[in-house]
Amino acid sequence: MTLINALNTGILGIQRGLAQVQRSASTIASTETMSADNPSDLAEPMVDLVTARIQVGASARVVETIDETLGTIIDVLA
Repeated sequence: MTLINALNTGILGIQRGLAQVQRSASTIASTETMSADNPSDLAEPMVDLVTARIQVGASARVVETIDETLGTIIDVLA
């Protein structure tokens, strides 16, 4: 995998994670008033929200690692 492909993968992971956050937040907002009697309705979107947070964090770390690697390569070649 080239550095550019890895960078694109990291960015795509961030975008997908943020999209999942939006979907989960929308679900939570729409079911919050209806599920006062049944809090289990919120369990799945809450788990999805935590999963998305982890995905965004891991993908951001990929992007940071690529940034550090490119910086090192530039320093070595300069």
